Amino acid sequence: MSLEVHVLGTSSARPAQGRSVSGSIVETPEGMFVVDCGEGFQNRLVKHRSQMKNYAGRRLKMSKVSAILLTHGHLDHTWGVLPWMQTMALDGRKDKLWVIGPTTSEVIDALLGSETEPEVTPSDLVIQYDMWMDLGATSEALGYEVQWVLGDGERWVNMNDGSQIPLPQPMKKVKISAHSTQHTVPSCAWRISLGERKGKFDRESSKHLPDDVKASLAAGNDVEYNGDVLKATDFRSDTIPGLSVIISGDTAEQAIDSDCDLLIHEATFLQSHADIANEHLHSTAAGAARTAVECGANHLALTHYSARLDRHDESLAEAREIHGSVVALSDGDRLVLNDDLSLTHLIKSEEGWTQQV
Repeated sequence: MSLEVHVLGTSSARPAQGRSVSGSIVETPEGMFVVDCGEGFQNRLVKHRSQMKNYAGRRLKMSKVSAILLTHGHLDHTWGVLPWMQTMALDGRKDKLWVIGPTTSEVIDALLGSETEPEVTPSDLVIQYDMWMDLGATSEALGYEVQWVLGDGERWVNMNDGSQIPLPQPMKKVKISAHSTQHTVPSCAWRISLGERKGKFDRESSKHLPDDVKASLAAGNDVEYNGDVLKATDFRSDTIPGLSVIISGDTAEQAIDSDCDLLIHEATFLQSHADIANEHLHSTAAGAARTAVECGANHLALTHYSARLDRHDESLAEAREIHGSVVALSDGDRLVLNDDLSLTHLIKSEEGWTQQV
């Protein structure tokens, strides 16, 4: 069992240096999430799916996408949402789609019936949600069910009917959670985690037992045999923790209130431009590494580079001085978080992907 992240954009603010703006797919054994969906997302997705079929020998089925998780409302992270939703309608999608993102507590108050009119910026997702629905992004117009959800981290509102709901969990065996980050608009990081699993049944220690006893122990049942009680837990290795990945939105350097196995974090600037990063509430590569240390991440992946960076060699070197396991992402790369918590970095090439050694 593994988590795989398909990275479809690594540029900040605008396409630059051959990089496209933000958009990723997180593939789990239960289905897929899209995290951010910037300008041109579906064009990149079409190309990536074709390459997956030709070079990796498997398809990414869009019917398996259960939710679009937005980190914030800046257009380099959202402007591809509406076109792609309409394309899915043309392709005959029938499955429910959740669209979930952050907003302010004042907006949540207003959505829940407060008489106070909140002040919002043009980039707040509540404005974009309303606009997209006005432009036809409704269940009736698209032909598949769409649930629009906004939250402030504590409270979540279904904008379809104005009701307060718990944070939706679109997949039964996969948990999502939102963790506030600091930016010029409401912003969050999304944590996606698999549930823990039973340890492996020890066939060697049970080989002397009758088949029916072994079957009962393997099913988790204690068994009385030859006057002794055999504990099922004695014949199974320890529980295997679930894998977890956090993908941050645009954010100033700050602690994220959760641990994770893999942190994918913006590294817009180098430390030499820390003053600009602080002014615009972005992070440096070193800042991303410090955040990874703070949240106990086993691995850090850098993304969201400024147009001033031709290459990411310096970003990588800067982060590696602070954290022991860092990779720098390029458009089209794939990250595989394996069962043993190792990370496989597959780098996009003209003939598919090559593994980073």
